[in-house]
Amino acid sequence: MKNIVRQAGVILGFLGLWYLFFLFLTYLLYPENGVVNNSQMRTRNDQLIKSIFLKDATNDLLGFWTSKYEAKRIIIIGGSNAGQGILPSVLQTVFPDYTIHNASVRASIVPQLRQIVDVIRMSSPGSMEGTIFVAGIFYGLFYNDHAEYGHVVWKNKRITYLQSEALRYGLYSPRDDKLALTLAPHLMPWAVRLLRPFLFWDVIFFDADSFYVDCWMFLYSMMGKHEEEPQGEKMKQSAGEEWKVSLGDVKDFAQDSQMNDFLALCQEIIQSGASLVIVDLPVPQWVREKSAYYKKYILKMSLSLNEIKKIPRVRYIDLGTNTSFSTDSNFRDSAHPTREAAEMWSKTIAGFVVSQRRYLGF
Repeated sequence: MKNIVRQAGVILGFLGLWYLFFLFLTYLLYPENGVVNNSQMRTRNDQLIKSIFLKDATNDLLGFWTSKYEAKRIIIIGGSNAGQGILPSVLQTVFPDYTIHNASVRASIVPQLRQIVDVIRMSSPGSMEGTIFVAGIFYGLFYNDHAEYGHVVWKNKRITYLQSEALRYGLYSPRDDKLALTLAPHLMPWAVRLLRPFLFWDVIFFDADSFYVDCWMFLYSMMGKHEEEPQGEKMKQSAGEEWKVSLGDVKDFAQDSQMNDFLALCQEIIQSGASLVIVDLPVPQWVREKSAYYKKYILKMSLSLNEIKKIPRVRYIDLGTNTSFSTDSNFRDSAHPTREAAEMWSKTIAGFVVSQRRYLGF
């Protein structure tokens, strides 16, 4: 019996040393930089070098607990087009004394934006006065309640993509349309740090998988077998079919209840002490002309603007009214901008925030 206990102790001690080794290695390779940055204009390798939190959802769920809390913060929220179109590096040049976070998450819908804001609020000590949220919105946020867009099925109920990612770590549990902590808030930073060795292996395997995939894509390209992304009319037709599947029937799209949910989110942000800049992101001209979803969204948003503008410390800018931003050549697909377009968007947004300084309370 003593030998069994001794052997078990040796094994546990050996595993503990390995754990400590990998924990040290993660800090050596991926030190905490205090900033959450899901800007998807970086290459995958850039993201791996700068953060151990591999996915954008993971970065929000875990990264904010170990990020450096500053009284002056600008936090970008939205979907993948906000992640690619609002660049922290550009905003940083205009606001050098602010910490810029990009907390955008792909496939975001209004309930998921609320969950992102809740995580930020839970991880922030006290009032969020001094924080400015920049919310990049577009028609895809206001999905049909019965559509599949932005949802995952779990235990026979639909939860958001962010909630499904939260289940992986055991630190959150879905509760209705929100996220509940499984630990006391003051324990969360330590729990996140203890997870680093496990996150490290996620990064390593992703890096190896990416290298494997990139090699095969290179070989296929050399052999002329590489399948190119759909372009022109083929891309437009593909996007139109995707709208019907992901956004559902247009008559149920962007209903009053969905617009009211967004209005409630704006009010919650202000009640937390933060300020809010809403940026209506551009879409290509062909989407403006062909998408019934976009046309209905514009109609509903115009009706909601009066109520939104009544909320103190909330400002709104529609980049889509600038025709140079909506030129088809500025987009890689039906929503995501080129790098050059993203820089133009970001400079315009930064200038707008500066011009609204007195209304935003900073």
